[in-house]
Amino acid sequence: MALCFVHRSTAMRPLERLPCQPPAAIQAAEAAIDINTAGLEELMALPGIGETRAQAILDDREANGPFRYPEDLIRVAGIGEGTLSGLLDLITTGGYGDAENFSG
Repeated sequence: MALCFVHRSTAMRPLERLPCQPPAAIQAAEAAIDINTAGLEELMALPGIGETRAQAILDDREANGPFRYPEDLIRVAGIGEGTLSGLLDLITTGGYGDAENFSG
C-alpha cells in the first residue's frame, strides 16, 4: 500500500466559488424554439424558415394538431431533409413526444 501526501502551503486562501454552467445539452434545450407554441416571428428566426414556411408550419399545426417529434416538421410543405437537419438542434416539441394519444 502506498500513501501519497501533497505539500500544503501554510498560506491557504479561502475557497473561491466557481461559476456553475449547466451542461451544453440543457442550455440548448432551454434555448430551443418550441414549434408547437412559437408564433410567426419566432419561427422566422430559424435558419431556412422565412415567412412562407413559418406560416406553413402554423397552418399545418392548426390543421393536424401539435408536432409529436421535431422530425414531424418534415410533413410541412417546403421543409425537406436538408432544412430539417439544420433545425433539429434548434427546435423542440415541448414534450408532446411523450404524450399519448387517447383520442382513439
